[in-house]
Amino acid sequence: MNARTQNGMDSATRRARLAWYAYDLGNTAVEFAIPLYLTIWVVSDLGVDARLFGLASAISSWAIGLSGPYIGVHADETYSRRRWFVASVLVASLLFLVLPQLPTAGQPALISVVVAAMVANYFFQLSSLIYNASMLQAASGANVVSVSSLGLALSFLGGAAGVGIMQLVVSGRVVPGVNGRENALTVAALIFLGCALPGFFAERLWQKKNGRIVPSSRGLHRRIAELWRESSREHKAGWFLAGYFALNSSIMGITLYLPLYIRSVTGVEGAGLLAASAVVVAASAVGAGFVALLRPTGPQVRRLVLFGLTLLGLNALAFSFVATLPQTILCACLHGLLSGALVPTVRGAFAQIFRSEYQALAFGLFGAVQRVSQGLGAALWPLAEAAQAERSAALGVAAMGILALLGVPLFARSRFNTLPEVVAERQ
Repeated sequence: MNARTQNGMDSATRRARLAWYAYDLGNTAVEFAIPLYLTIWVVSDLGVDARLFGLASAISSWAIGLSGPYIGVHADETYSRRRWFVASVLVASLLFLVLPQLPTAGQPALISVVVAAMVANYFFQLSSLIYNASMLQAASGANVVSVSSLGLALSFLGGAAGVGIMQLVVSGRVVPGVNGRENALTVAALIFLGCALPGFFAERLWQKKNGRIVPSSRGLHRRIAELWRESSREHKAGWFLAGYFALNSSIMGITLYLPLYIRSVTGVEGAGLLAASAVVVAASAVGAGFVALLRPTGPQVRRLVLFGLTLLGLNALAFSFVATLPQTILCACLHGLLSGALVPTVRGAFAQIFRSEYQALAFGLFGAVQRVSQGLGAALWPLAEAAQAERSAALGVAAMGILALLGVPLFARSRFNTLPEVVAERQ
């Protein structure tokens, strides 16, 4: 009987982990569809002012950054992570599906398209927040950083496959007459929904009421403050998030400049530029896969983050000086390899800083830092343009390298060595 029960638990654990991986495999289709298709469709095809769309996108990201911690602690304390996940996936998928069907004639119609897109983006990001909160349940005794890294490796591969499918659809080769950029959103929504569905039914991914959570009667804000003080005292979480701010700003900034820089240095356009980007995405998947195989523990995680971030910064500085296509592709691939290894490592390590029953709050705070740091990388580009630098893209890449190096002493202050090797609990 015990063996049968144990086999049933192992089977449930495997199903839960596969469901967790499935979401990572599918959500990047939407992440890539937003800049590659949605933005171009709205700005270039529909004629919406780029500054207006950029502001709307920023507001959408700020909204999830500000509300995420409060939704997270509420979901933790009411055992409602699963309901939030299902609702956010369905709302985001539905809105992305109907976006191409909305009327676009006239200013009110265009405003409705932009608003619908931003609401869809908000709920898409919210689903990711709740998804990350299930990382410990998905690991369920395995190395958390390894599980995080394998998930992100699948995310890169899934995103590349998703772009390939979307490109086939918008080219008109799949359905005759269906060739507009907006149709990529329909494909992305269907991929996302199909990959998220297993998580709806994986019982082991979600909380079970066990009486360990005792909600404070003093409100969500005070509860967040109490839990933050606890994590800061034990792991110096503030220094960790400061380091992540520098890391993510650097990675997102270079990712933003990458196609612009490759084009300005090498003159590569169109399919060649897309192929170069695909090579970088593949390198990122390799980096994440390497960490998944490495299965680092606390001290190893610390060395990996500090050494990898140093190399990321130095590579960015070298990147800003290269002048040939082979050198540019080499530096771009090194950027992909290092960022692919660092991001899931940091994500998995952060999951261990907060108590397992407060993971939605943890990733609400993590997401807030992520949303703010994305804006910093984007802001340095117009600053470089305003300075009328001869190689403004190179200046932006160099600035991102310096920012990455600033993250090294910040991460060094965090207590990586106190991270447990495995903190997932069978709930």
